[in-house]
Amino acid sequence: MIFGFNLYSYCNILVIGAVLIIVSFIVDLLFHLTVSLLTVIFFALLLFICICNTVLLMREGFRIKHIVIYILTAVYFVVSYFVYFCYGFLPQSILPLIAYYKLLMSYFEATVLAIWIMGYAVLKIKASYDKDYIIILGCSISKKGLLRPLLKRRVNRAIRFAWEQEISNGKTAYYVPSGGKGDDEPLSEGSAMELYLLSHGAEENEVFPEKKSKNTKENIEFSKKIIEGLKSDAKIGIVTSDFHVLRSGMLAKKEGLDAQVIGSESKWYFWPTAFFRETVAIIFMHKNIHLIAVFICAVIAFAI
Repeated sequence: MIFGFNLYSYCNILVIGAVLIIVSFIVDLLFHLTVSLLTVIFFALLLFICICNTVLLMREGFRIKHIVIYILTAVYFVVSYFVYFCYGFLPQSILPLIAYYKLLMSYFEATVLAIWIMGYAVLKIKASYDKDYIIILGCSISKKGLLRPLLKRRVNRAIRFAWEQEISNGKTAYYVPSGGKGDDEPLSEGSAMELYLLSHGAEENEVFPEKKSKNTKENIEFSKKIIEGLKSDAKIGIVTSDFHVLRSGMLAKKEGLDAQVIGSESKWYFWPTAFFRETVAIIFMHKNIHLIAVFICAVIAFAI
């Protein structure tokens, strides 16, 4: 629980975002900053993501989707420079639009920073050794049906947690590897993970694969049904990649599943790039809240 809310509640992000806006407003006033503190921190975050993305491209090859962050950073810098340093040359009639942009950007800057704070915070919370079942969220497997490195790290993290729990208190955690069959996959991700688990010490009666889901929401929904058929009021853990922990927890909460999400480590330069995409997904998950914020910013800007 954070600020009295569920750990994966979006309310935490709203509260942190509000605090960031208030602190930035006070600092801007006290030090007479030309550029908002929020804007400076947000731009620094974008530069950090660009650096990590460059390392990713150098080590793992070019993909067209990886250039998006460069374009976004360039556009953000140019527009922000224009708004903060060139607005004096504009006619008075356009100033409400500038005020609207500043309010809107302050809101989204604070929201993104709050998501990153929570995304990091949830990784630092140690999972309790009381789990009955561990759901392992799937991702793509090779055309030979083998686990790719990202998925292998997830399964290995689940195995390690189960071992740690059994050593700690003797309690056995059962596995629910979850993932359906993609068009270019020879078998379901759940089946591939099941085979990996069995080859790494798990017994057949300890693995209950889910083989129909197509996305994270279905992973959680379908796995929940399997667990409910096995035991009521089960203590559940969910294992996924570290950059995917926050959104997975939010989806679990949305599905009514009280679970603790455990992250498997990814490479240091991969996490920021991947979590940037997660941030966008989290924002779209709560788009109605942001539409209300857009309206409120417009009212304030054009009423002043």
